[in-house]
Parts: sequence; structure tokens; C-alpha cells
Amino acid sequence: MRFWMPVLFAAALLAPAQPPATKADLAMEARLRKDVAFLASPDMKGRGNGYPELDQVARRLEGEFKALGLKTQVQRFPFIAKVARERQQAALIQGDSAQPLIWGRDIEALGLSGDADFSAKALAFLGYGIQVPGGYDDLDGLELKGRVAVIARTVPDLDAFAHLPRGERSLLARLKRLEGAKVAAVIVLEEGGLRPLQRNEGPVKMDIPVLGMTLEALQGACGDLPGRFKAIKETGKPASKDFVQAPWTALSLTLKLRREEAQVPNVVAEIPGRDPVLRKEFIVLGAHMDHLGLGERHSMGGTEAQGLVHPGADDNASGTAMVVELARALKKARPRRSILLLHFAGEEEGLLGSQYWVQHPTHPLESVKFMLNFDMVGRLDPKAPKLMMGGLGAPKTALEAAQKLAPKDFSVGVDVGAAVGGSDHMSFSQAKIPTFFFFTGIHGEYHRPTDTAELINYPGLVRVATFGRTVALDLANADVLPAFDPETAKLPMRGDGGPMRIAFGTLPDYADNPKGFRINGVTKGSTAEAIGLQAGDILVQFGDKPIKSIYDFMGALGAFKPGDKAVVQWLRGEQTLQAEATLKGRP
Repeated sequence: MRFWMPVLFAAALLAPAQPPATKADLAMEARLRKDVAFLASPDMKGRGNGYPELDQVARRLEGEFKALGLKTQVQRFPFIAKVARERQQAALIQGDSAQPLIWGRDIEALGLSGDADFSAKALAFLGYGIQVPGGYDDLDGLELKGRVAVIARTVPDLDAFAHLPRGERSLLARLKRLEGAKVAAVIVLEEGGLRPLQRNEGPVKMDIPVLGMTLEALQGACGDLPGRFKAIKETGKPASKDFVQAPWTALSLTLKLRREEAQVPNVVAEIPGRDPVLRKEFIVLGAHMDHLGLGERHSMGGTEAQGLVHPGADDNASGTAMVVELARALKKARPRRSILLLHFAGEEEGLLGSQYWVQHPTHPLESVKFMLNFDMVGRLDPKAPKLMMGGLGAPKTALEAAQKLAPKDFSVGVDVGAAVGGSDHMSFSQAKIPTFFFFTGIHGEYHRPTDTAELINYPGLVRVATFGRTVALDLANADVLPAFDPETAKLPMRGDGGPMRIAFGTLPDYADNPKGFRINGVTKGSTAEAIGLQAGDILVQFGDKPIKSIYDFMGALGAFKPGDKAVVQWLRGEQTLQAEATLKGRP
């Protein structure tokens, strides 16, 4: 699961003790244990995209579906697994002098870069490369064709940019704009140090070269770059309408990259419906089967976790195993509508597999009437069992109806709208298909090597699967299905001056807590870690705002800007602790 924003859910009530397990429950639990143990085993090396082990997982799933007598297929799509330099040479030119640049120290290509071979192309300083209609414009009055644009990677949290939509803040959007202006190349200034060449998120390749350089590597040749950025931050206005320095500084570049492409799998299986009319309609049950491999990208374990297997037992061996188990149950139930079972690759790299399936469906997309997504469903709290259920593109009444189907021994918190962040249901909602999302909560092992099979609550996994079967059958047997609701499909956008401006670094516990906002952990290197917060702490005060829930916490964050200081109070057991935090903006 690609967790990209806090999740807000309705309060979940404490549940009574669960009933004793039946023989059928115990048999299901044994199968789930076996499947999760396989998927999260060290031999699968974290099921990384482009890894041969992910293909091994796909073959295993295909075999399980065939053993059930289901029609199956494996759909493959391209994925750039690795990018490497074949030829490279670069130098800064000033007058008659040339300063060679050292690759990997002064300069490096970004994974989405195009190739190039040119001499002495003049540099143009463009600040952040932003154009705000009717306002701030880094490109105004500059002739860019054939020049090398110099921009900063990260857009600061300035009032001048506060209303920018999330997409406009992204580096890719700014690069695409410069590509359209026919620049010769783009230099991205890396304030935190040069990044190694690696495959970029998503199957993106630019037609122009895109290079990373440090301020230090460019500073001597291009004047006072820190001073220019300081002026922008202080004034909120572009700091340059000219080229970087006279006489002009230019770049000579030779670059050729080699991309190693892998064909990664989606696994598809079908349970035919029994109704001669309704069988032409499909309810999709989906889960992503990929994870982070050896932690090359997206690991939250820090640099020391890179190279270690990230098992992904909860994320998302739990959901993968559950969909297989639901296939067994639904085949026996023989629903009126057909069931389409989809296991996606590429979710951790940007929902690639589900987006590919929606764009290249194996079954008519108009026949897909609803999608249920299972991602991180293995950590149901045994003391207070609560399933969190989101509805992106689903009417609120549909979620409320599903909530009523839950057994009395555990509770379901529901919320329409974005609810849980980036997982594969988003691809279907964007295609105007209503979705439900099943999720048991974030935890301290998320995207770390410690997300292992022994931490899964297997009796809880059985209970979530049983509820998932009930919801799927309710939809598959209904006379009329809930229609897509565009209002609940809207996603909040970053850059509106709200809470998304601050990166505090807490992993939330979404349950209602009478004392305040309980956290399940902190991210490495975050402000929360710096002030000493730990898993299990309960935030009770942030600045001058009392904190009773995640709603209060997000509202409190929205009152601050990066660089502000706030006194934070929290409970640890019976002890009250506090510290002053210097708040950071999001990267």
C-alpha cells in the first residue's frame, strides 16, 4: 500500500468477545497461514517489481485459481526495472574555459532523463519553474528554446504557491512544461545531496535530458544561487529575469542511458455468475501482490534497511491470500453476478498494475459495476476488533448498508471520499466505478523489513474474510447496484494551505481514544521522532489546540507553516511529556 495521506474514519465502538472458531474457520485460517507464509517468506525476496520472485508468486496464484476450476490468465505490462549510464560526459563552459563535471559527485542523470549530445548550451535560471496564472511566473519574458533550464527540485511552502494544486507542485509537471518550451535540458538542484541514478516512479521517460546537480557543484560558475532562492522565499517573487551570469555559463553534455525493461504480471480469474442476465456484470475483488523487494525504493526503514528483504506480510500478502480464500467461498456460493478476481503488480510503484488493467481491461470495463480492494487487512486488533472501510466513488448509503452487514463481534468504521490513500481502488474510482476499501490500520512495521508473517492476526484475517464474503455476495446478488457517486470520488489536493503542508511523521491509530490521538509509531528522521514520540503515545495538545482525535490533530497542523515552532504534549502511560517541535514542510 502506498500510504500518502492521513485517513479519517467514523468512530468504531469496542466489540464484545469474539465467538469460538468453527471447524470451517480453523480450516480457512490454516490455508491463510500457509499462503501468507509463502508470500512473505525470505525466498520471495519481498516480491519486488521486476524480480523473478514476483513471477513465481503470479504462477502460484494462477495455479490456485486453476485448481478451483476457474478460467485464469496472466496479463503483463512493461516496467522499467533499472536505468544505467552507457555514455556520459559533462562540462560547464565559461568563455574559453571548461570545467569537467564528475558523474556521481557533481552531476547525475534522473531515471526519467532522455539522451543528449550537445555543446555549449546557455543556462537559464528559472527558480522553481512555476507558472501561476495571473500571478507568480518563473518563465515570464525568458527565451527558453535551446537553453538549459536550472530549477530547484522542491517547491517551498510560500504563500505565493499556497493555492497550487498538488499536481502543479510535482517535479514531473514542471519538467513537462519545460519540455514543451523546447529547452535543451533541465538541471534540477538537489539541496539534500546528489541522488543516485535509479528508475523513476511510473513508466515515464522525457524527451529531454534531466540532470541533478548540487548547489555547490553549480555555485562557482553560476553566481549566488542561495542568495537568489533566499530572495524568492523572502519576497514570493521570481528572483531572475536573466540568464544565470554574464558572460553566460553554458553546459556541454553527452548522455546515453540504457533502460532494462521487465514485463510484470497481473493475475486474472473469473467466477461465472448463475443469473443468465446479471452474469454479464462483474464485481471485482482486487489486491496487490507486489511489495518493496530489498527496499531499494519507498522503504521507511532508512538507509540501513536497503538491501534487506521487505517481506510485506500485511502489505499485502494478507490481502493477496484473502482474495484467494474469497474465491473458494464465492465459487461455492454461486452468486448471480460474475466475480472477477484481480491480483495486481506495480501498486507500490504508483498503482501501475491496476491502472494498466483499467486502460487495457481483460473484460469489458463497462461490465464492471463495483470494486472491492483488500490491502493491509492482516492486523485486526484482537482487543478491540475494528475494520476500517472506505468508499471512493461509492454513495454514503452504500457504505452504511455494508456496515450493517458486519457481525456483532467486531465493528466497522466507514467514511466516503478519499478515506484510505493510494491503493488500487483509486484506479477504478477514476474510471467511474464505485469502490469499497478494506483496511485494518497502519502500524510501525509498515514498509519495513519487520512486516513479517508471524505478526499477522490470522483469526482476525478469517473474520475480515468472512465479512468480505458477505459484502461481495450482497453486491453480487442485489437486484440493483449502487451507482457511482462523483462527489465521494473527489480527492483532496495538496497545496491549499491546509494540513498537507506539514510533515510531522506520526503513524496514526485510527480508533477512537477517549484520552486523545494515539499513534502507532513514527517515521525515521521525522519531527515526531526528533522530539521523542514513540508507538503507543497519545497526543493531547499541539500548540494551543487540545487534541482529542485525528480530526483535531490535522486541524492543528493546518494552523502552522514549515519553520514554525509548536509545543507538543503527549501521554505515555500515566506520564505527561512535552517538547518543542520545529515543524518541517513536506518534500
